[in-house]
Amino acid sequence: MPTTSTAVRNGTARPPTTRAGHLPGTTARNRGYARSLGWEAHLPAVRRVLDRHRTDWDWTALGTATLKWQTAQGISPADGLIGPATWPLLRTAAGVAGDPAIGCQLPPYGTGFRATGRPTHRFGRPEAVRALLAVAAAWHRAHPQGPVLDIRDLGRRGGGPLPGRTSHRLGLEADIYPVKSGHHQGPTHWRHASYSRSLTQELVDLLRNNGVLPVQAIFFNDPEVHGVQPLEHHDNHLHVRFAPPSRSAPKSAAAHGSHAPVLEVTAPPRLGILSAQGKAPYQFTTEDAEWTARFIIGESGGRDDSDSHAVIWAMFNRYALLTRPYYRTFNAFLRAYSTPLQPVLKSWGASKRNMDRADFVRTGGTFGPPAPPGIPRGQRRAYLDLQQRPWAQLPSAARSVAVRALGGAIANPIGNATEFGSTYVYFHDANRRYPSPDEWRRFTEQYAAKMGWRWIGPVPGLDQNSNTYFVQRRLAALPVPAVRVLPG
Repeated sequence: MPTTSTAVRNGTARPPTTRAGHLPGTTARNRGYARSLGWEAHLPAVRRVLDRHRTDWDWTALGTATLKWQTAQGISPADGLIGPATWPLLRTAAGVAGDPAIGCQLPPYGTGFRATGRPTHRFGRPEAVRALLAVAAAWHRAHPQGPVLDIRDLGRRGGGPLPGRTSHRLGLEADIYPVKSGHHQGPTHWRHASYSRSLTQELVDLLRNNGVLPVQAIFFNDPEVHGVQPLEHHDNHLHVRFAPPSRSAPKSAAAHGSHAPVLEVTAPPRLGILSAQGKAPYQFTTEDAEWTARFIIGESGGRDDSDSHAVIWAMFNRYALLTRPYYRTFNAFLRAYSTPLQPVLKSWGASKRNMDRADFVRTGGTFGPPAPPGIPRGQRRAYLDLQQRPWAQLPSAARSVAVRALGGAIANPIGNATEFGSTYVYFHDANRRYPSPDEWRRFTEQYAAKMGWRWIGPVPGLDQNSNTYFVQRRLAALPVPAVRVLPG
């Protein structure tokens, strides 16, 4: 895999530089964030979002383009850093990973509006949809006889690019037709005789003062309408961009005395807190849920069954009891530990097993000793695709298991086990045949002794031919269970 400095140069020969006095400190900090947050693996997609026309990328250009994008999106702080505040939004915009919060669909019609865009393009963040409903309700109070507002595209469920668009990626944007005169509906443009400047100005004022979510920008090309700014291809619609919600932002129109209807929405899941005796608690995040769903798909096929539940609990135990000092987040741990979630396989053995597959993608270079010569570094295309699949496109069973597990709704079937693997397969690899039940049990116990672990033994309802679970001896004296998921 290319280093961060090589990747960010986009193939140019000169090394990254920082101009004196220009965004001081961003180069070193962005280098660190690229590694710690994992966005170095997605630099081409990141650059396309920041500036799809630019080719002369270096670290200074990256910081400058990030600052410009942050400012345009209303992200605070706008500091040129792709850090913890910016990366969750940028990765959604780039289509690297979906955002479960972008799951509120604007209804096809309601008080003061109709939605004329494609149903699959009517998804946004709950706050943005509530703001649109508040505007439509206020419009209806002012114009009970019509016309109603024509609201077009918002975005996709989970966010990310819309076909043929460079915007509408974060669940915070909507297209609305300018208003026509004479109670007429439908499209128009600002130079057409059917267009009403006064009614469109009234719409802009309502948007700017919606009382639910601040407006970052409205793009529309009528130079006589105040509160908008021109943008190419915006003669026939208003492009509304709301600012990202913050904890201090109003949560509903009702909080501001509006009589707008409250939309029932699917809110982001309420996730729990990972707790272990003597350890600091860890609050699960929606990003953890997203990567847990991918983990379930890669490790156990995405099924909602006892094997998936056990595998997740092995990861909970391992993170809480052993590896949290080394990984800031649970999802970072999963991506480092799980073979299907690694951008490049870390094990030469895994690469050797997969290198002859048709979908093996070589990323450059080979493994050094003790690996045999010539084993290439890479990853399977199926797993690379899984890593980039948005939340909304993951199987519903995997999403359900992830949310329930991280919410504390799935019981622990494996005690304090932190290790797992298929001793059924290991026996086959060693003997070229599959074991009988007695042979498998003896082999499993011998394998545990060799590794310095303790097998958890048979568990009703859990098929350990697929994955066999072990407790490290240093954890054997802990109370069972030592790890819990508490309500968030």
